[in-house]
Amino acid sequence: MKKIIAFTGSTSHNSINQKLLDYIIKEFPNKEIELLDLKSYELPIYSPETEKKGIPIQTKEIFQIFNSADGFILASPEHNGLPSAFLKNHIDWLSRVDQRFFHDKPILLLSTSPGATGGKSHLDILAKLVHRWGGELIGQFSLSDFYQNFDTRTNTPNKSAHEQSLKDLVKSLLNFHEKPSAIYRTNREIEVFLNRIVNQYKSKGFL
Repeated sequence: MKKIIAFTGSTSHNSINQKLLDYIIKEFPNKEIELLDLKSYELPIYSPETEKKGIPIQTKEIFQIFNSADGFILASPEHNGLPSAFLKNHIDWLSRVDQRFFHDKPILLLSTSPGATGGKSHLDILAKLVHRWGGELIGQFSLSDFYQNFDTRTNTPNKSAHEQSLKDLVKSLLNFHEKPSAIYRTNREIEVFLNRIVNQYKSKGFL
């Protein structure tokens, strides 16, 4: 069974983006969708000077969790038309371990907000960047006017069209078949590839 890591870029303990993830887990109970609470990983604000002190152990732990996953669901809040500073800081640190920290795996982008666009503006920005981070974009979903379009008592979208669209995207993620990575034709090519990976991990303090 595939292991899907679901996480949000919100620091709110009553996050409406988290409620989207809760809904998905409720609707797909037999799938291995695990919540990752980024709030439990306190990180310093990234800067080149701070990085000289070393990659935080919390970032290494998140990186290993990402490495063990088969796919991702990111529910991201929009702050002034952009991803949250909290999410951006985690991305900055993860990219210092490996620029392609999503490891060529599928990702579904979600957002919601009380406003008319549902955070779509910043989701479009993320959609253009996930490939740089090694993500295979499955799709994106924005739920506008959250408090009118989502029933917090039943934890379900009010409109069947919204509910079906979200379910279809999650099914696409769950049914995604990873594309095979490059085929190495000789033992020497395999050796070079493995040495590169080992040296990369050593340089980041993993080995």
